[in-house]
Amino acid sequence: MPEQTAADFQAPTAGAILKATGIALAVALVILFTVVLPAEYGIDPLKTGKALGLTNLSKASEPAPAARATPVATGIYTAQPATYKVDSEDLALGPGEGVEIKYHMQKGAGMVYSWKADANVQFEFHGEPDQKPNKDYFESYQLDDEVGQDHAYGSFTAPTTGIHGWFWENKSHKTVQIHLTTAGFYDSAKMYSDGPPTDLTIENAK
Repeated sequence: MPEQTAADFQAPTAGAILKATGIALAVALVILFTVVLPAEYGIDPLKTGKALGLTNLSKASEPAPAARATPVATGIYTAQPATYKVDSEDLALGPGEGVEIKYHMQKGAGMVYSWKADANVQFEFHGEPDQKPNKDYFESYQLDDEVGQDHAYGSFTAPTTGIHGWFWENKSHKTVQIHLTTAGFYDSAKMYSDGPPTDLTIENAK
C-alpha cells in the first residue's frame, strides 16, 4: 500500500464547512427548545419538556418565597381593673431606728419607685405573699445591709400577690431623712415601725 502524504489530503470546501455549521446549529436549537428551556426555565413551546418530565426540574430550582417577617413581641402587657395609685412619704430615722413601708399588689402588677436619703442607710427590698408556706417566709429582691446607700430608683413587677416594699435602718449616729415616691397598681399601703402597722393614705393618679 503506497504511503500517503499531506499533499494527498484535500482541505474541506467552504460549502462543506457551512453545511456542518448549519447541522450543528440545528442540533443546538433542537436541544435548546426540547431540553434546556423546559428544564431550566419552564419554557416548553414544543411540549417536549412536559412529555419528558423536565418542567418539574425548573419548579424545583426556583428559590423559595421569602418568609413573611413576623414582629417579635418583647413587651409584657398586663391589664389592670383600675387606675394606678400614687404615694409620697417623708421619713425621719433617728440613730438605730428602722421603718418599713409595704404596698399590697396583685401578682403581675407593676410599680415604679424612687427613694433618696441624706445619708447612707441599710435597707432591704422584699415581699411577703398572701399565701405563705410558713409565717416567717418572705422573698428578698434587693439587700444592702453592709455599707448601705442613699438612693434607689427603679421599677418592680410583683411575682406574687401580697405586700412588697422596703425596710430601712439608720445605723449612723445622726438622724437621717428619707423621701419615698411610688406610683403603681397597688390597693393599700402600710407603715411598720415600733407598734402595730399604720395605714397610709394613697391616691388615684390624676
